[in-house]
Amino acid sequence: MPDIAPFLEFLGSSQLARTMAGSAKLREAAAAVHLFGALVLVGALLPLNLRLIGFWRNAPLADLARVLGQTALVGLLLALASGIALMSTRPFAVAADPAFQVKAGLLAALAVNALLLRLVPAWRLLDQVDSRGTISRFRLAGLLSLLLWGAILALMRWPDLI
Repeated sequence: MPDIAPFLEFLGSSQLARTMAGSAKLREAAAAVHLFGALVLVGALLPLNLRLIGFWRNAPLADLARVLGQTALVGLLLALASGIALMSTRPFAVAADPAFQVKAGLLAALAVNALLLRLVPAWRLLDQVDSRGTISRFRLAGLLSLLLWGAILALMRWPDLI
């Protein structure tokens, strides 16, 4: 396991941490952006994952992946930036929280799932073939993603997590 203490020390002593600690309104705004980013991210990934599983076979997967993937990226960037801002006020306490640790592990699993999906030759050829069908690897990736995102959303209700 990598030692993230230097990063946490840097984050806790940063201007961002001082700014966030000095403004309750800014913390509330960051929390709202974090929630909005998560909603955009999961809202874009839900139909994409359902399509990977096999719903809406008449919709070309390449088109959905392009549009929803870009939308999900915007949501991810919003959630990530605002999450770091929120974490900056008490980075060691947040990093030590079991819910945060589980959330980080689930996010890592999601990243691996997405990376492995993109390594599948059929995924790289979506623009060149009729992508109206689905293959077992797509179904597995979609199902894993839905389950992992569901677990992360459940963790958002965990008391005292950011």
